[in-house]
Amino acid sequence: MKKNYRFYKILLLLITSFFVETKAQETLPFYQQYLVDGDFLFNPALLGKTDDVVLNLNYQKQFSQLSESPNVQSIGLHANVFDRVGAGISFFRDQNGPISSNGLMLGASYFIPITDEEDRQDQFSFGIGTNLYNMNIDYTQLNAQQQGDQVLGENTNDIFLAYVNIGTAVKYRHFFAGVSVVDIPISNTLPIDNGIEPSPTKFYFNAGYDWHFIDGMYLTPSLMMNLNTNSSRIFDYNLMATVFGEKNNVSAGISFRSAKSAVGSQNLGMSPIIKGRVGNFTFGAVYNFGVSELTENFGNSFMLSIGFNIENFINTRGFRYR
Repeated sequence: MKKNYRFYKILLLLITSFFVETKAQETLPFYQQYLVDGDFLFNPALLGKTDDVVLNLNYQKQFSQLSESPNVQSIGLHANVFDRVGAGISFFRDQNGPISSNGLMLGASYFIPITDEEDRQDQFSFGIGTNLYNMNIDYTQLNAQQQGDQVLGENTNDIFLAYVNIGTAVKYRHFFAGVSVVDIPISNTLPIDNGIEPSPTKFYFNAGYDWHFIDGMYLTPSLMMNLNTNSSRIFDYNLMATVFGEKNNVSAGISFRSAKSAVGSQNLGMSPIIKGRVGNFTFGAVYNFGVSELTENFGNSFMLSIGFNIENFINTRGFRYR
């Protein structure tokens, strides 16, 4: 009897999560993409932050013990396109049972050197972008108890929303920080318009420092805060160690995540991280150890990332320092 009670409790949690997701649309889910070279996905001011053309691909899988568990894929490309201007594009797909979500991001940025050093290590930037988001519900995968339910009626299984993103970032003497406001709705802006509720606007704050305490190695403590207009808050506390050479580097560390909302606070999990660069090729992996009852029964999640830093063929003149 106790096992049955536990099963129904978990089932209720899953069903509740499903209906929350369909009411308040989630654009690109926030995991640790920003720690494996995907920081531009959450702040348009970081588009074109280096002299390379950067390609970044991520794959995130939740509840690894489920055969059809939720998964997210993203691919992004950004570069310095001319003078001090950066630009980028990214696409994501989020599959969660009968719900599939797709999003396209376009953005541009402008960089201002802070010092005369010509290595782009000290610079300030700001950027703006747009998200075009579409969600589809495959009702053929649902068994409705009441046929003809208006919730499952015509024109309710396809949702399109458009958003604006803005951000700013700074790097100076191994210190870095950024602020961005993401998913500002520009269509269906009412809290509920024809049964469609836009994703809550998100506020990202991050800061960190690269501590070069010996030659060829540095430590990076950092903090990321994710706040939104639904009064929920996510805090990431990160520590990474990097060993580097002239063209190659490898980093390893850990991220601890906690969350607060109107109903209380909780620890969400701990994530070991490894990433590196070999020539023009980059890679990364994150494993999320959850502490909730769902992860205890259905498994943890993980993320894999690969990328390429290609010599800039778009802006052959290079970045304009003066």
